[in-house]
Amino acid sequence: MISHTHKCVFVHIPKTAGQSIEHFFLDLHGLTWKQKEQLFISRNEVRKIGPAHLCHLTAEEYYDLGHISKEDFDNYFTFGFVRNPWERLVSEYLHKKIDKQMTLKEFVYKGLPKEDEFCDKHRHIIPQSDYLFDNKGNQLVDFIGRFENLVDDFDYVCKQLTIEDSTLPHKNSSHSPRRLLLRKLRHIFSLNSSVKQHYTQYYDQELHDRVQDMYAQDIARFNYAFGKQQLKLDTQQQLLID
Repeated sequence: MISHTHKCVFVHIPKTAGQSIEHFFLDLHGLTWKQKEQLFISRNEVRKIGPAHLCHLTAEEYYDLGHISKEDFDNYFTFGFVRNPWERLVSEYLHKKIDKQMTLKEFVYKGLPKEDEFCDKHRHIIPQSDYLFDNKGNQLVDFIGRFENLVDDFDYVCKQLTIEDSTLPHKNSSHSPRRLLLRKLRHIFSLNSSVKQHYTQYYDQELHDRVQDMYAQDIARFNYAFGKQQLKLDTQQQLLID
């Protein structure tokens, strides 16, 4: 997402509350979801300019593919959010489970999307580091917040942009389009019904080790651990977590 008005770029890693952040900025600009192309978060059918949804561009792709100049990218406030890799994968699994009734282990070993698919499915499971760092390990964004500390970290983002109200939209906000809510309804129900089951309950040792290998760089870089207690979101905010 690019906001030239507020001189910022948000790198949206899937399953880290990105849609709530996008809705926040749409509201801030007085735009509807149908006008989202003005913030570069619309669908895309041209492979050479990015993924099927431009909201899932990596930091490097924003300027490499010509969506913003490198000078503006460097001068704007750039940020993204990360999430515990084991938990993030469970969230993606619960979303996909609506269409495919399989265990998490089956999803990891048989159901993960192929890299050459021109869709957002592969973008949903690639390492989070790929979004925020280049292949030499250089961090490309100014600030990396945590999903587990979303409210406070997004408040920090807003302070950098001199935005006074940092309240993220609720999932049932009147500003959210009806069709988006309908599309998310079963996913939200699935999430809420599974809250009592901690994400660690989906793993056996073999699967734990497989996912640890898949996201070894994220785990080391962002200092995540399996089963470590994380900060919780404000219970008054049921956020869109795509």
